[in-house]
Amino acid sequence: MKKKLFVLVIVFILSVFIAVNVAAGGKKEAKEEGFKGQTLNFLTIQPHNVASTNLAKWFEEATGAKVELLVVPYDNVVEKAVLDVTSGANEIDAIEYWYPGLGTLVENNVLEDLDSWYKDNASWLKADDFLPTFFDPFTKIDGKRYGIPYDGDMHILWYYKPLFEKHDVSPPTTWDEYTAIAKKITEAEGGNAYGCAIMGAKIPLILIGTYLNRLGSYGGSFFDAQGNPTINSPEAVAALEALVEQSKYALPTASAVAFDEALSAWFTGKVGMVEFWTDLGSMTDDPSASKIVGQWGVDALPKGPPPKGKVVASVNAGFGIGVSTGSRNKKLAYEFLKFAADPEIMLRYNTVVGGIDPVRKSTLESPKYEEFVSKAVVDAIKAAHANAVTWPTSAVWFKLQEPLNDNLSLALTGDKTPKKALDDTQKEWKRILGK
Repeated sequence: MKKKLFVLVIVFILSVFIAVNVAAGGKKEAKEEGFKGQTLNFLTIQPHNVASTNLAKWFEEATGAKVELLVVPYDNVVEKAVLDVTSGANEIDAIEYWYPGLGTLVENNVLEDLDSWYKDNASWLKADDFLPTFFDPFTKIDGKRYGIPYDGDMHILWYYKPLFEKHDVSPPTTWDEYTAIAKKITEAEGGNAYGCAIMGAKIPLILIGTYLNRLGSYGGSFFDAQGNPTINSPEAVAALEALVEQSKYALPTASAVAFDEALSAWFTGKVGMVEFWTDLGSMTDDPSASKIVGQWGVDALPKGPPPKGKVVASVNAGFGIGVSTGSRNKKLAYEFLKFAADPEIMLRYNTVVGGIDPVRKSTLESPKYEEFVSKAVVDAIKAAHANAVTWPTSAVWFKLQEPLNDNLSLALTGDKTPKKALDDTQKEWKRILGK
């Protein structure tokens, strides 16, 4: 009797196990059959090509749908998305967008309104897990949401330990110290290495970001509390004067250095300091790309001078993902959005080299992420969020950033004094804003 009962129990357990697995397999198969053979076009940027390739591969494995990547330069992604919809081409389904362009995208009806989507998916989406630094600035305009945070970009200070040890210097806590260290290393190295790499190429994402690192820390801002431009305030001018002075001791020529040039010099130990995004540590520890594995340190950006000086972490770059209003397969586009927003998938693409930085609190608290980037980087990121400064995201910003970018470049090349450059910017901003 006991033997018979035992056999019946085993049969029952096996039956349940088989039924559950068949059901799960059937569900997965049905899901894959629903999208199998379909193609989604995803607009992404060149620096995120590896990350986007991974995301596309994982999505195809999960759904059976193929993802075609439309890869463009990082300074062209908003323009490309707008043109796709306004021209009626409608080739793009999902868009990786630079967050300062959010207002421009919404003004041109490029992104789907996601308010209902957020409500319908609240249980698994866990929107309160998104870091506040990124959640509203990356996704919200005029009370409505149009995307998900994707790449949580912030600048912190990275330094190359061997050069610092060689020249007996410590990580700078102020911009004056930064200038002195850069000068000391550059003059002593005689062209073999430089005290810093300053990304000053005439690209808004690059040059304005580098300037904002100083503008914010000097106590300046783009606008006052009433929305009036303050780009030529004493603090703003002093910040640009500091940048111009520091460029004298930077990797030549600062006005032509962008993402790739800074990375190349950093990976080969040619520069002592670089203001860069929070994934630089993991990239530097990739022996296939870097010659300075494990030889770096990380700290907060330097503080500006009193009385208004403070530590800031500029949210430079920063990307979201949204669904194009022109998508010809919105069901698939929304499935892709759901996949990219999944907390487990986010942790997955934050723990492989690919240029995507955390946007969720849970990622920063994950032992897996800490193991990937180091405790020092996690601590630096957490500290940075207490001092974050963001870019404007209104529809008019893209018109305002053009004269600012032009004049910052002219100051960096010596064609205008910092004061003249910012006075001219202030005048043009007032004209654009009708003030």
